[in-house]
Amino acid sequence: MKNEATFTFTDLQHIAGNGAVSLPTDIRIVGISTDTRTLVRGNAFIALEGESFDGHDHINTAFEKGAVIAVVNADKYPDFKQRWPSKTLLPCSDTLQMLGSFAWYHRRRFNIPVIAIGGAAGKTSTKELTAHVLSTVMHVLKTEANYNNRVGTPLTLLQLTDQHHAAVIEIGTNEPGEIEVLSAMVQPTHGLITNIGKEHLEKLIDLDGVEKEETALFDYIIDHDGLRFVNVDDERLRKFGYSDLKGRVVTYGLEHEADINPHVSFDNDLHPAIHLVKGASTFRAAMKTVGVAAASNAAAALAVGWSMNLSASELKLALESYMPPPSHGYARLNIERANGLVILNDTYNANPESMILSLKTLGNYPAERHIAVLGDMKELGASSEEEHSAILEVALQHADLVVLYGEAFKNASIERDSAHTVYCDTHAGCAEVVMENTHAGCAVLVKGSRSMQMEHVVELLLHADQ
Repeated sequence: MKNEATFTFTDLQHIAGNGAVSLPTDIRIVGISTDTRTLVRGNAFIALEGESFDGHDHINTAFEKGAVIAVVNADKYPDFKQRWPSKTLLPCSDTLQMLGSFAWYHRRRFNIPVIAIGGAAGKTSTKELTAHVLSTVMHVLKTEANYNNRVGTPLTLLQLTDQHHAAVIEIGTNEPGEIEVLSAMVQPTHGLITNIGKEHLEKLIDLDGVEKEETALFDYIIDHDGLRFVNVDDERLRKFGYSDLKGRVVTYGLEHEADINPHVSFDNDLHPAIHLVKGASTFRAAMKTVGVAAASNAAAALAVGWSMNLSASELKLALESYMPPPSHGYARLNIERANGLVILNDTYNANPESMILSLKTLGNYPAERHIAVLGDMKELGASSEEEHSAILEVALQHADLVVLYGEAFKNASIERDSAHTVYCDTHAGCAEVVMENTHAGCAVLVKGSRSMQMEHVVELLLHADQ
């Protein structure tokens, strides 16, 4: 992600403190880069380190391409300074943290609404729809794809310019403390948490751990007199909607009374129609998205848009004009048709909460027969066995046949031993079972964690007759 954020010697003193004392006083940075493949002349290069890469190996390339400074970890600085005595180097204790500091400093230059969106499931879709709603009346910066971690988030913030009227920033986590760090970096004026669910339990341990981690966003919003958007349909979030809590709040939901409480109906392809009555304003918007989760996302986006004073006509136009981002094989609940099948392609990712929503969507789809093809859910830690067994029970409530793939679901199927479950050890096997047990008009849900690559099942079903 390219950017043209500028930094002077004075700026660097604020960002890096004593580490910047020896830098040239006439230094001027235009843009921050962590990737020499996209680095351009005038950038600062920040050498990040990961499990399978080390940006320090590419410092020479960065200088050759015109980087004016390289930010390096302090333990490597002496050797690098000896190797490149004429080049400008900035040592620091942690280059990842320094990337965040650049973004934090740049964010402070802008007095605009910044909406941070977190949650266990649905945050990327909610971010996309919210940004689209706001973009009908203003120029909005949004997180690209799901680049919501400590690398993607600062690189997004660094793209802020004077042309932006608002920003919608997705923040994610997979271990304790990340939401707190990202909230401090983003400095949101508004905060929205889609839900509290069983995500990244390897490190967050249980729902209490997830709640503590995700609601660090609300803690920041409350402490800084921001506006929080509370999904009152979520049992663990509902308490943050109480008016006697400190700070400002807008509540939304489909099942409970709220400030934004639209009525939702679905057509035969499960496209939601959103009917909102708010004071003297009323409208009905027929959306192009699919499923139960899409309706909840719409309520969240409406809450944000309403708080920004968008009119009923503007909100209706925004919802009806929204098109989900194009998928590349794997997708967020796209409907595809082939060989007499209606395929609910939801292969983007999976955790228990998103699995339940997708299975409910399958069950609501008007078809004579429903089949669920499910791949393992990852990063559930010690809860994996329990969660896969629980999801299998839910699947059997909404599907006539459940086809399972992955070791965790294999163990759950052995435990359940149902005539309505089949385990397969290949994608091809899953597709073959579906084709053997289907007829025209059958609805098939395909879903699993990203690493399970369940889109291969979809491809096989789409081209089964070729």
